[in-house]
Order: sequence, then C-alpha cells, then structure tokens
Amino acid sequence: MGLFGGGRRNAPTSNVEKTTMYVERLLGEVLENPAQARMEGQLGWNIMLGSANIEILIAENEQGQTLQVVAPLMHLPQTGLLPLYRRLLELNMMTPGITFGVYGDVVFLYNERPLEGLDEVEVRDIIQRMALNADKYDNELVEEFGGRLYNSV
Repeated sequence: MGLFGGGRRNAPTSNVEKTTMYVERLLGEVLENPAQARMEGQLGWNIMLGSANIEILIAENEQGQTLQVVAPLMHLPQTGLLPLYRRLLELNMMTPGITFGVYGDVVFLYNERPLEGLDEVEVRDIIQRMALNADKYDNELVEEFGGRLYNSV
C-alpha cells in the first residue's frame, strides 16, 4: 500500500465483480463504446455481432449466480415445424456448450454457466462461440425453413 493509502486498486472479489470485469474487457475489444451495450435495470449487455443479437446477463436463479448468454435467432415459420425441430435437435448434438431452443415463436441459442469457478478464458469462449454460431445459424435456418430473422421487421 502507498504512503497515503493510495496503493493498488482492490482486485474484484466476488464472482459477480470478476465476471463483470471479464465481460467488459472482452466487449472493450470488439465495441467502440462497451458502456453503451449495458442494459438498464439489470446486470447485462446487449450487442449486435453480424446479424445476431447477443444478450449477456449475470443473473441469480435457483442454481445461484449464473452467466447467461442468449441469442434470439428467428421467428418460427407458419408451416414445416417438424423438420425445423428435428434440425434444432441435430444441431444440439453438433454444437457443444450451446443449446438451441424455442420459446414462444422464437428460436434461441442459449448457454448458462454458474459463476463459481468461471474464469476469463471461459467467458471469452462462451461469448465468442455463441456469437459465431448465432451469426451463422440465424440466416441458415431462415433460408432452409422459412420464418424471419429475429432482428428483421
């Protein structure tokens, strides 16, 4: 510590503080102003990477504190749902660490990980993997099955 108590800045101590620091450091590498990505009213960020919208949340639920990364991909088509659902199940097997799912009329990519033991390398891996797959599969699924991209009006 310095002479007047102005020594090193305190390192983050809680899992929430550490994960927040990891996320903001990564977003600082890909966004001009990462502070603009912050969500109001909750600890989270909303970013666009390619055609994909990525929501990053630090949340508390029955499992404890978690990092949730969610990417809405597309609105379901009016017909041909069974082949789409089959494809989503196949993709679940082929894309480790990422879950394809449907909520309401929207297809999502989803990843949730407890904060306990989470390190910066894993945060980076989760967010990058989600972003790459969301940007790839949103267009691919709409082209193959119809429906419309989540971000299109």
